[in-house]
Amino acid sequence: MRIPKRLEPLIEEGLIDSVMCQLMSGKEAMIYLVGCGDAIRCAKSI
Repeated sequence: MRIPKRLEPLIEEGLIDSVMCQLMSGKEAMIYLVGCGDAIRCAKSI
């Protein structure tokens, strides 16, 4: 998946390794499934 511009700083700082998919979108934010080492987490983009 293409990395959203709002999540690029998280990758550059090493907080997340990859963006797997978009889980949800709404009028206030978008939620993404991201990889952090061996863990799978959610990231919120406002």
